[in-house]
Amino acid sequence: MEQIKGVAGGPAPLAQVRLAEVAVLGTVARRHRGRDERGMVSAEWAVGIIAAVAIAGVLLSVVTSGPVEDAILRFILQVIKAFSGGLSRL
Repeated sequence: MEQIKGVAGGPAPLAQVRLAEVAVLGTVARRHRGRDERGMVSAEWAVGIIAAVAIAGVLLSVVTSGPVEDAILRFILQVIKAFSGGLSRL
């Protein structure tokens, strides 16, 4: 590997060497990313949609189970009673 020269012509400090490496690697990574990851957006969307459908299915099965459904219904009826009781006093 060719030695990187500092401002005064001597060997460059380690920080300058690292910055130069990052700049070169960043350029290579940008070129490489453009070619190989064109279809990644579609694949990521597909995986995200499948995960969302799976989570929705689990939530639906939990909410429609007997005890949870009864608890939600009782809560909703309590809220309706609380609001309707306050309105009847007007």
